[in-house]
Amino acid sequence: MVLAARGGAPGLGNQIMAGSRKHRSMSPKKLPGAHGESREFELELKTIADVGLVGYPNAGKSTLLGIMSHAKPETAAYPFTTLHPQVGHLEYSDARQVTVADIPGLIDGAHLNRGLGHEFLRHIERTKALVYVVDVAGTEGRDPCQDLFSLREELFLYDETLPLKPSLVVANKIDEPGAEENLAKLQEAAAPLQVIPVCAFFGEGVEHVAIQVRELVELAETLPKLPSVLDVPEQ
Repeated sequence: MVLAARGGAPGLGNQIMAGSRKHRSMSPKKLPGAHGESREFELELKTIADVGLVGYPNAGKSTLLGIMSHAKPETAAYPFTTLHPQVGHLEYSDARQVTVADIPGLIDGAHLNRGLGHEFLRHIERTKALVYVVDVAGTEGRDPCQDLFSLREELFLYDETLPLKPSLVVANKIDEPGAEENLAKLQEAAAPLQVIPVCAFFGEGVEHVAIQVRELVELAETLPKLPSVLDVPEQ
């Protein structure tokens, strides 16, 4: 419980004026209370999920979440389809649930608030683990290894504890030309992080991702809580 503002001191009220002639002769103005505090607050909502999906626009995060869970994020063959975090629930046979947040695609300079970077990065702060989703085929002329490096760098520059969260890499679009060749390079660049090749569009490899996501969360729950920029008091 948090005390946001203190209330005022109460007045004596009208009831006391009926108790005696002395009080009846007093004016209500002589029995005032005291004003309470008046404050304005701006509340910022941060999505709380077990796992955050992190990647560049059009990497396939929304498709992956939609296949793994009951979430129905909007998907399309163009970037920035996801404009707000989408949360899905992964349900397992023993009734365990893991919540996964699809964070809108980051761009270079997100830690400087480019492209609403802070609006997106803040939702990663309270997650227990991270899943980096990378277009392993480099279908838009991107380098998957550089993408992974840049994503981790953006997180570090925003909050240096974020890349320390338990993580794995999903190498999406493994069915595209050039993906197999890039996969070997990505696995080497990502070490010691686990890299799971998938084709989210056709659901290939997604079940394995769901299993590993649960293991990632269970690992995170055994580790001590990392310090965060959220824990630093304002000066």
